[in-house]
Amino acid sequence: MSSNNDETKQNLRAREKNAHVHQDRDRSAKMVHSQFDNIGLTKRNSEYMYKFTQAFNNTSSKLSTAQKTEIVNKMVQDLLEGQKSGRTARNMWGTVEQRVQAVLNPPKRKPDPKRDYWPNAGYNALLFLMIFTFMYGIIGFFPSKGHPQPVMGITGILISAAIAGVGIPLVTMMFTPGVKHKYSIWIRIAIMIVFVVVWMGVFTGAAMLPAVINPALNSYAYIVLGLLSAGGSWWYKRHFSITGGLF
Repeated sequence: MSSNNDETKQNLRAREKNAHVHQDRDRSAKMVHSQFDNIGLTKRNSEYMYKFTQAFNNTSSKLSTAQKTEIVNKMVQDLLEGQKSGRTARNMWGTVEQRVQAVLNPPKRKPDPKRDYWPNAGYNALLFLMIFTFMYGIIGFFPSKGHPQPVMGITGILISAAIAGVGIPLVTMMFTPGVKHKYSIWIRIAIMIVFVVVWMGVFTGAAMLPAVINPALNSYAYIVLGLLSAGGSWWYKRHFSITGGLF
C-alpha cells in the first residue's frame, strides 16, 4: 500500500515539474513574440519574425547570442523598410526554414576584381613584403667568403612590395575570364610586360638608394618582419574578400 502511495506522489511531482516546464516555455515564447509587437511590423511579418527567432535560436550554430540578436535586429530594420513598398518577409526571404539556412550558410560572394581592388592590393603587398623579408633574411645567414651577399634595404623592400600590391590586382583584372575586356589579348600581354619591366626597374633603383634612407637590417630583423607579414596576410585574407591574391 505504501509503495502505491510513493508511486502516486512521484507521479504527482513529475506532473507538477512538467507543468512548470510548460509554463516556462510558454512564458519564454510570449516574451519572444512580444518583442515584435508594436514596433511597426504587420501581423503577418511579426509572426514570421517570431517563428524565425524561435527556429534560429534552436539551431546549434557557433553564433553567439549577441550575434544572433544583431541578425534579428537587422532583419527587423530591413523588414520595416521593405513594408514601405508593400513587401513581406515571405517574399523578401522565402520560408522561415529557407531564411534560417541562408543566414547559417550564406552564399559566397562572386569574385569582382574591381570591387575588391584595394583589399587585393593590400593583401598582395603583405605577401611580397613577406617574400622579400624572408628572402633577404635567409641570404644574410649565408655570406660569401670575401664577398658579402647583397641585402636590400628596408625602404626598397617596402617600395617594391607596395608596387607589387598595386600592380598585381590590375594584371588580374586584365585577364579575368568571362569578362569583356577593353583591349585585345596582345595589348594586355604588352601592358603586363611593361608593368614587370617597370617593377624590376624600380626594384633595381631602390637598391641604389643611399643607406641613410634605405638601411639594410640584420637577418633576424628581416625574419621577424617576414613572420609578422605572414601573420598579417593570413589575418587579412580571413577578414577581407580576396579575389586577386597571388596565393
